[in-house]
Amino acid sequence: MLDRQKIRINHLFDSYSNFYQPYIPPVIESLLKIDNLKIEVNAFNGESNKNVKVFPAHYKRKFKEKIFAVSHTKLPKLNYAEIFFLQNKIDIVHIQHSYLFPKVLGLLSMLTNKRPKIIITLRGGDTYVKPWHYKKWSDFFENFGNKVDAFITMSEHQKEYLHSKWGVSKERIYVVPISYGYKVEVQPKQPNKDVMKIISAFRMCWEKNIDGNLRTIKSLKNMGIPVQYDVYGDGSDVGQLFYLIDKYNLSDCVCYHRKIKNEVLKNLLPQYDFFLQLSHSESLGISVVEAQAYGVPAIVSNSDGLPESIIDGKTGFSVDTYNIEDAAKNMLYLWENIEMYNSFSREAIKYVNSKFTISAEVNKLKEVYSILAKQ
Repeated sequence: MLDRQKIRINHLFDSYSNFYQPYIPPVIESLLKIDNLKIEVNAFNGESNKNVKVFPAHYKRKFKEKIFAVSHTKLPKLNYAEIFFLQNKIDIVHIQHSYLFPKVLGLLSMLTNKRPKIIITLRGGDTYVKPWHYKKWSDFFENFGNKVDAFITMSEHQKEYLHSKWGVSKERIYVVPISYGYKVEVQPKQPNKDVMKIISAFRMCWEKNIDGNLRTIKSLKNMGIPVQYDVYGDGSDVGQLFYLIDKYNLSDCVCYHRKIKNEVLKNLLPQYDFFLQLSHSESLGISVVEAQAYGVPAIVSNSDGLPESIIDGKTGFSVDTYNIEDAAKNMLYLWENIEMYNSFSREAIKYVNSKFTISAEVNKLKEVYSILAKQ
């Protein structure tokens, strides 16, 4: 492809923008402003607008597929989306909702020079969890992992795991960390004086290690430290949170707030001294990044890509998943050393604004698109 030509890129979603990730729309909006890219958004559900085209209803798509199959007998059987991408001469299809990979298996069965390039962004569960117990995922990586032109992972650890466990060539994997949003101008913090205020925000599921987080709070309480722990989020395992709060006798210092809007959460973050996330599995941890953007040091586990969200010993601390004693001691150390805490806060702001802004993510995506367009 000539450099002077615009690269036609379609981002494919199940629904737009009704999804869990609030950071995606600003990235799409920034990509729309780039001169040499022609960005379009397709979705199977939702409402069309000037930037989003929602595909027709299921029966209309099936009718189109049958007509196309009759007149293109030499091609593999293609679905509506694949036909749409071919007929509109799309250069790159970027699948944002990774579970939509069956929608491009027909294209992946074609010669590379006869189809659009395919990019799939993988979230943590797509790499660390699903292929272990969903055969369609393990089969996909085995049969098509090295036909997909590019996978995007959130961290270097996720890239290595995708390669070592599921056999995808490293040359096809690009690390593009998710962004927390536009750069914010904040001043470094000092810790609260009378009560140590700690926050967590995550999906209530086994990966997030609800038990480890609460036992860390229990450890602080046993030390005689006045502590307030606020937990935000929802999910299938929320009952575990309530049970463990009662089991560990923490109802006087732990409060569950359920899920709130991302912008509301960001406004609350500066009130807290620490962000706590001792996950068993995590591709990166966008909430950890968000907290640091507001000067809040993070205490995280050393699981998967989570340590890449901080600078250990400089913007936060990374500990073993079950090492609640070190997690508690590290928070106490910073809380009692105001100058050190202020340094961690300053470095946290600096770190995330150098690596996790929208502009940083967009620049990396531009690099990936340019590489694929020239292949």
